[in-house]
Amino acid sequence: MGCFSVCVRRIFLFVSLPVIECFMTQTAEQTERRLDLQPLGPDSLTWQDFGSWRFHLMLPQAFVLQVAHPIIDAGVGEHSVYKTDPWGRAKRSTELLWPIVYARPQRAIEMGVKLYDLHRSIKGVDKHGKKYFALDPEAYSWVHITGYDATLRMHELYGTSPTTRQRHAMFAEWRQLGKLMGIRDKDLPATESEYWDYFHGMIRDKLEWGAVVQDLMRPEHYLEIPKPPNSKIPDTAWRMILAVMGRFMRFNLRATLPDAFRETFHIPWTTNDERLFRLWCGTYRTMHALTPKKWRLIPLARKAYTDAQRHPEAYNSNN
Repeated sequence: MGCFSVCVRRIFLFVSLPVIECFMTQTAEQTERRLDLQPLGPDSLTWQDFGSWRFHLMLPQAFVLQVAHPIIDAGVGEHSVYKTDPWGRAKRSTELLWPIVYARPQRAIEMGVKLYDLHRSIKGVDKHGKKYFALDPEAYSWVHITGYDATLRMHELYGTSPTTRQRHAMFAEWRQLGKLMGIRDKDLPATESEYWDYFHGMIRDKLEWGAVVQDLMRPEHYLEIPKPPNSKIPDTAWRMILAVMGRFMRFNLRATLPDAFRETFHIPWTTNDERLFRLWCGTYRTMHALTPKKWRLIPLARKAYTDAQRHPEAYNSNN
């Protein structure tokens, strides 16, 4: 009996040791990443950009780029309610993602961990019978990778091009934010040059025109958005709003997509389209310049700035 027990223990150790070692390695990596986390603060460029209204003009195209990744297409197609409950999805995403930027330091770290952990359950089998997992390093980092391009082009289209010094700061903060979201350092391009090589390589070699992209790019997509919950807007009035705003949103989506993406997937874009878009960008830049800085931001960002002014000591990450 004693020999049998010894054999069982040895077999158990032989089988489980690789799993234990893997778990210990992952735990060590997670602990190391936690120690390396440095939340962003009110002096960062990210605070100015992430909560600006003009950044929201870039979000639809970023979402298209994200779901063009086959793993994200499968996950969103099976698990997301972007079609049936777009308002609820937007609210939950804002409540989850925005605090990683705008919350006080410890809370920002906690929300980054929560975001990462929530993706653990997003897994399944795609339409080709291939398993997918939301925390696949390439897919999970790709969502964040689309953000730097969106931020930079937001400035170029709706403001002024950042200086070299500002670009360096923006890129460093973008990497910093990625680590807060649980992305490993090795899964983030180390330099801006590496970033653009990777970004354009993904568009050229990896992204696909999947089911979700197909749906988002339909001319009717933005004309089918349901009314906000508990809205008192009459149905007729809502249809009239969508007739104007829906068409603008579709135009803005096509306009803000990277040239490389439009060319790769043959998305129509004419000289007249470009001329109209440039006119819109000029109009927006004028409106933006005339708007007081406070009102250039969404309410959540304004609230964070107010909190930082009243309690500056709370945003010292060393506390």
